[in-house]
Amino acid sequence: MLNSCYNVTMAIQNRISVTLSPRIKKGLELAAGLDGSTTATYASQLLSSAIKAELKDSPVLYDKWLQLEKEAMEHESWDDVVSPMIIPVDEGQPVKQVLVKGWFLSGDNPDGYLVGTDKNVLHDKSASGFIRSKRDEAKGFGTLMQQTDITKYIDNKLSLSAYIKTKEVKGWVGLWARIDDKNLEVLWFDNMQSKPIKGTSDWKKYETKFDIPKESVTLSFGILLVGPGNAWINKVELNELSDNKKKSLKDLKVELGF
Repeated sequence: MLNSCYNVTMAIQNRISVTLSPRIKKGLELAAGLDGSTTATYASQLLSSAIKAELKDSPVLYDKWLQLEKEAMEHESWDDVVSPMIIPVDEGQPVKQVLVKGWFLSGDNPDGYLVGTDKNVLHDKSASGFIRSKRDEAKGFGTLMQQTDITKYIDNKLSLSAYIKTKEVKGWVGLWARIDDKNLEVLWFDNMQSKPIKGTSDWKKYETKFDIPKESVTLSFGILLVGPGNAWINKVELNELSDNKKKSLKDLKVELGF
């Protein structure tokens, strides 16, 4: 039954590059080259083996995996299966399960951050997604993000926008988007580092516009937090820009709500 884990891994292989350091990326490229594989294929094989071992060695994870397998069989697809995100409410407090369909936590130090849905911080009466540091001395960055295939919009111009609110951010926050080709090479990237959000700020709309080159395969996007602080995101929109008009991208496999 665990063999189907490989298929799940292949579906998320493009997420790997988001969390790797430049040093480890080069090591991956070297190993893949010697193996005669692409970096994505080689990395997915390594990740598949690691996931199988982790599931096998943990009774809790294995039990949850069996539940997910059952759900996938009932839907006859993995696309609608939602993995639970187990998120601590606060340091020293009990753990609760929060489902954030489509979104996942990543970054160069994901263990230093928490993500989820905040029903107490609203924008236009809707719950917000959040990312916050676990400790005052949080290192690196965390990001609440999504990925989707973008090939059907090659040669088009798109925009990503969202409302963001921050509290006591000691580093910075940014709305970001990135386009990769089939080899996980970056074709375009913007994370607002040149115009970061800092400190405490009320809801404000942020937007970035970009073209989709012909080599494009994957669009990644989300909100990132560097260092200590709290940030909320709401009303995320992806639009196609044409003739000075915006058209919502409703056919992408993304979940923009919380």
